[in-house]
Amino acid sequence: MDHQNTSILDNAVLANAVQFFKSEAGFHRLLNAFIKRYQSLGRIGGSVRLANPTYQEQEAISRLLRKDLSSNKSITVKLSNFEQELENTKFAGILLKDLLDGYAGYEIFTKTEMQKRYEEEKDNFLQHLAGICPQLYCRQWLEHIQTKGAGTRGIHQAYDDDPQILEDRLKNVLKALARLPSPGTGKDPAQFQRLPVFANGVTCDPHGLDLDTAQGRFFIAALQFIRSQQDDSYLVGSSPAAEEINELLGYFGIIRDDLLNFVTCAGILAFDAAGAVQKMWNNAWQSGAVMNVPLRELVKSNAFMPGISCTAPEKQKVIFVVENSGVFSEVADCFTDRLLPPLVCTHGQAKLATLLLLDRLAANGTTIFYSGDFDPEGLQMAQRLARRYGENLKLWRYDAGDYEESISEVVLSPERLKKLNGINLPGIIQVKDRINSTHRAGYQEYLVPRLVEDIRKYI
Repeated sequence: MDHQNTSILDNAVLANAVQFFKSEAGFHRLLNAFIKRYQSLGRIGGSVRLANPTYQEQEAISRLLRKDLSSNKSITVKLSNFEQELENTKFAGILLKDLLDGYAGYEIFTKTEMQKRYEEEKDNFLQHLAGICPQLYCRQWLEHIQTKGAGTRGIHQAYDDDPQILEDRLKNVLKALARLPSPGTGKDPAQFQRLPVFANGVTCDPHGLDLDTAQGRFFIAALQFIRSQQDDSYLVGSSPAAEEINELLGYFGIIRDDLLNFVTCAGILAFDAAGAVQKMWNNAWQSGAVMNVPLRELVKSNAFMPGISCTAPEKQKVIFVVENSGVFSEVADCFTDRLLPPLVCTHGQAKLATLLLLDRLAANGTTIFYSGDFDPEGLQMAQRLARRYGENLKLWRYDAGDYEESISEVVLSPERLKKLNGINLPGIIQVKDRINSTHRAGYQEYLVPRLVEDIRKYI
């Protein structure tokens, strides 16, 4: 008999064996257990145990193994023994691995082999995207995904759920990265694009990059990575706050909303392209008014200056920034006898509009004095602003002694205290240590008289 005929007979025997074992319910649980054992062990070996076997299982396995198992409360079968006993049946000559492949309906791989194939397929998936999206930021981000860098877990989970859906979403995100209005700069507010308009141009859907969608979250993760590549001081967060996202988008020349994104300020003048003071700002300055200036209006000005610097140019250019609106108003109430000092309120995390105003003020040499709360979130904000403005920013009433004066009865939870682990700015490390020691927050409201006293020295 030639080799071809032998192969045909072997295949016929295997096919008959597969059909037999599929038709015998008493073997189903055993063969499925064999498959799992092979996948985990990586070879035909070891044994499996069937607890509480049914009558059908007891009878079928007893017949094959040629031993009485009818009274057994559990049955343990070695894979090697099962394969040997096949030789005593009409299916002699077939291998257990071939039988398991036929029974499963596909070639069974070990877990190691499956993981290797899985990683190869995913790498090919990402390389395919890199081939159709060769722009630098696209390539860098795809490489970051491939190495399972920070912020990419959701993408890998999405690949496991449905690679095709993920591919469609990543193509849109990559297209967005390639079309960023001012990648890595975000310095010219006049050229900002609104997020819905930008999204519509990229995805043909104004909601295509909404932040409550997977596609929008992938976009933000990509921007965080690119920003971190350009700015060593930028920290990638797993769940960035809304204002952190606004600032991130602004860095790349995109704004989510230019009406609700505003800055609260007083005592500041704005100038147009010709260097003339703009009427709205001048009227507010002269009348002692506090303004909530939306980003839409802010971008119409080319430069900003503390009002006091125009009437008394010999004085140092300064701006006083506080975190809380109540503190802002308390301080402003102490200057009803004169024009208001240059003041800004961040209302907690600074909005993009606030940052852009401070950017312009810092650019003309204005010193930013910043005062915030003595809690983990307050120290985080102080550190972010200090890193953004460097020597242009001075921490104001922010040392350990000021903390002792402002300490409250509010006890900080362990979850909030963990946020202090990321505080490493030299100017507030002592405050961080004291908060870790007392577990209590301190608030600006206690320091209002001292804040007012400090401002009077400069105006």
